[in-house]
Amino acid sequence: MLRVSRVLEGSLAHKCGIVKGDIILSINGNKINDLLDYMYYSKDESLVIEYIRDGNIQKIGLINRKLKPLGIEFEYENVKRCTNKCIFCFIDQLPKGMRDTLYIKDDDTVLSVLSGNYITLTNLTTEDFERIVKFHLSPLKISVHTTDPQLRKFILKNPKASLILKQLEYLSSYNIEFDVQIVLMKNINDKDNLDRTISSLANFYPNLRSIAVVPVGLTKYREGLFELEPFSKEDAKEVLLQISKWQKEFERRFGTKLVFASDEFYVKAEEKIPDYRFYEEFRQIENGVGLLALFKKQFLNSLKKLKPNVKLKKSITLVTSVAAYKFMRKLIEIFNQKYPNVKVDIFAVVNNFFGENITVAGLLTGQDIISQLRNRELGDYVLIPACALNHENKFLDDVHIDDVAKEIKKPVYPVQNHGRKLLYYLLKGGEKN
Repeated sequence: MLRVSRVLEGSLAHKCGIVKGDIILSINGNKINDLLDYMYYSKDESLVIEYIRDGNIQKIGLINRKLKPLGIEFEYENVKRCTNKCIFCFIDQLPKGMRDTLYIKDDDTVLSVLSGNYITLTNLTTEDFERIVKFHLSPLKISVHTTDPQLRKFILKNPKASLILKQLEYLSSYNIEFDVQIVLMKNINDKDNLDRTISSLANFYPNLRSIAVVPVGLTKYREGLFELEPFSKEDAKEVLLQISKWQKEFERRFGTKLVFASDEFYVKAEEKIPDYRFYEEFRQIENGVGLLALFKKQFLNSLKKLKPNVKLKKSITLVTSVAAYKFMRKLIEIFNQKYPNVKVDIFAVVNNFFGENITVAGLLTGQDIISQLRNRELGDYVLIPACALNHENKFLDDVHIDDVAKEIKKPVYPVQNHGRKLLYYLLKGGEKN
């Protein structure tokens, strides 16, 4: 059974009378146990939906000739929990006292399909794999880290982790596609082991769509945890060189680079971010692979369409992360060629909350922004990366964006990860609609 949490206005479900609180029992006689059942059985053109409202069982029929989404959202309560104890787990590195939801470790196939969450496959039963095939849940996002059975078992601290190659073989045999990630750890799964992992994963092409290699995130809260080292500039250069060799090999064999390093490695190595065309279809952009290249393309394309304006005068503080500071500075230099009197102070907030090894924008906290901006000249308004906020406009430390504005005494606007959005707020931010 699934309880309806929201019905989109104007949708088929809305027109047919489905409302928030209804409990979906079956579709076309097929029992609905979870979201997978709903996703599979709601695809037919003719549907009979059985549901409970106010304790009474009711039925409704509808015709969906264009096979559009029905417009129903559900309370998703039965999230599969992670059964691993990974040596690099970021949640284990969180300080105490944060909101409860931040400590939830999910490893859920439904969330992999719907939201792009990465799963390890270690908590799936034979029936779960059969349902993936039956419902053709594809593409999946899978955390591999290594294909060495014993090493993966050690990294994930789970005996079932050693089955990864057999699991991928099973999925591939039924044409289930997947994108995989490798969280790279110095002297653990890098160097020769990374080569072996990439080589063995390539055997699943074309069902394997892409490989992302990302550096492990290490906060200052690692007391009692497995000792891991951050990557140095030289380490990052070696990783990029190693991946580059594989990209050339795969372009020759498959016509695609297949494996990509995250933007963090380029920043750490102080190497130029590749052109946006380098990243092909941006299959793992939410993993920080090609994010900066696409952002730059969006920003410059939008800027080219605008006329220079020397009359526009304003002063703005643009908050960014340490990792993105040089990148953002170069974009603003180009921006100022057309808008020389728009003063943009780019401020890189140091992550004191999680520790200086954490340099990405998505993990900035409200208290760090407040403490580091409070006594500065901030201009007319402040722009912050929206990726650091949740749906309630709260940072990871539960500070609300309105609290930041109140403390620094300036209007604060969140800017999404899109170059055109940044350009809009540089030019239009602070204006009344």
